[in-house]
Amino acid sequence: MKITACLTALILLCTGVALAQEDQETIQITGEDELVKQKSKLWEEVWVHPDLNLAEYDNLYIWQTVFQFRDVSDEKQNRTTTAMMRGDQEHYTVSEESRAKFEEIVSDVVVEELNRSKQFEIVDVVGPRTMLVRALVLDIVSDVPSNVGRMADVHLSHMGEATFIFELVDAETGVIQARAGDRRYIQPPAMMNQVSRAPTTSATVQNFVEMWAKDQALTLRKALDKRAKKAKK
Repeated sequence: MKITACLTALILLCTGVALAQEDQETIQITGEDELVKQKSKLWEEVWVHPDLNLAEYDNLYIWQTVFQFRDVSDEKQNRTTTAMMRGDQEHYTVSEESRAKFEEIVSDVVVEELNRSKQFEIVDVVGPRTMLVRALVLDIVSDVPSNVGRMADVHLSHMGEATFIFELVDAETGVIQARAGDRRYIQPPAMMNQVSRAPTTSATVQNFVEMWAKDQALTLRKALDKRAKKAKK
């Protein structure tokens, strides 16, 4: 699924925000217009700064992930008769509790997976030779009925969808080095839209979210390690 122009605008908006560090200094993100689009088999869209050299970095600082849920409160009444006859997927409002759990799972998984890097060390203080890593999870929608678990068994192929983007930023200069991402269904990577045999519960939803986020973070870690290893030879 391609990232739409609207979502790209959201990314640009988030990128322009100054990142607050522990010493209260800020880093203004720059270099947006210097990124060059590259072809990739891993993500739908990849943009890289021409001067990116991963050999210059030993540390990764994981900045707070950005989450943005779509407001679907009026989506149901605005659906057309044609859309309903086609059986178009209806999206459901995500409760505050479920949002908090979603954010917790994704944030923990990203940290845990990047901690497995063989080329970089995850640090909690920004210093020399450090790359900021920021994840943006945008336009999140849920396909899980709000009353699931209190009704007849519901079997789903995915729990929703979201645009998952990673940004790499030089910690000293604030120049963005790379951005990669795409829009995917929230499901285990091996499911390929197959309907789950297990009925949908809060536990299965969380399991889907965890495996989906792990796949995203694993893809980033492997790509970073591979490119850094090559650059450091």
